[in-house]
Amino acid sequence: MNSDLIIKAYEISGKYNVILKGNIKIRGDVTCILFAHYCKSTLFYYDFFNVLRDVLNVNRIAGKNLKEIKRLIKLNGYKKIWTKGVFSFYGDLRPLAVEAGFGKWSDSGIISNEKYGTDFLITAIFYK
Repeated sequence: MNSDLIIKAYEISGKYNVILKGNIKIRGDVTCILFAHYCKSTLFYYDFFNVLRDVLNVNRIAGKNLKEIKRLIKLNGYKKIWTKGVFSFYGDLRPLAVEAGFGKWSDSGIISNEKYGTDFLITAIFYK
């Protein structure tokens, strides 16, 4: 794991309102850097338009964060890089977020953090 690269990625994420960050090693040669962006966890049917606006805003900011960090990782010589954004359909980032220290599983199956509760969305970037 390239600790200097991860530190630089964390510094970049500070510009994009990341509230939690962590990294883990997967299958020996794959590194995953995870990010959490604040987003109130109101049920969508209680306030559909405000929830939709907030989620889309987080998606836009999180996408910029992932794009800039992907560029940084490429500059460091890594060839295989893939991202999982807010609307990623493939894979569940919750187990990785727990492993990275974002929080604990709640009874509802959502990750709960001591400071932020369940008010965040998770994104990740993987590279090898």
